[in-house]
Amino acid sequence: MSEDLTRNLPSPSFEERVLAELAAMRQDFTTQLTATRQEFAEKLAGVTQEVAGVRQALAAQREMIEHIHARVVSVETRLTSLEEKVEERLHDTRPIWEGVQARLAGIETEMKSLSRYFRTLTADFFGLRVRVDKLEGESV
Repeated sequence: MSEDLTRNLPSPSFEERVLAELAAMRQDFTTQLTATRQEFAEKLAGVTQEVAGVRQALAAQREMIEHIHARVVSVETRLTSLEEKVEERLHDTRPIWEGVQARLAGIETEMKSLSRYFRTLTADFFGLRVRVDKLEGESV
């Protein structure tokens, strides 16, 4: 047994093999980390692009809402002005209209009175005609 048993051992030492294995693991981890970072960067770029699109859409919506708001304010202003004009004209014409209505009521009363008078007159006329016809019939 005079042989040296360490001669049959592989040439790299245990520490060298452990360090080599750790270096390989580190290289794999670095490769995976780089790939993951690239995927993350691509996804982040996509999300950033989508957020930019959403911001543009929101800006367009905000602009449209501001335009609609401006038009509503304009319509409200015009409506208020129109209401004031109508109220002013009603104020001016109300006494005239009330006077016209009173005069129309008086005319209706007069028309009813004249209608009764003409009916009475017509009845009297027919009565006289009957009497005249009767008298003329007796004198012949």
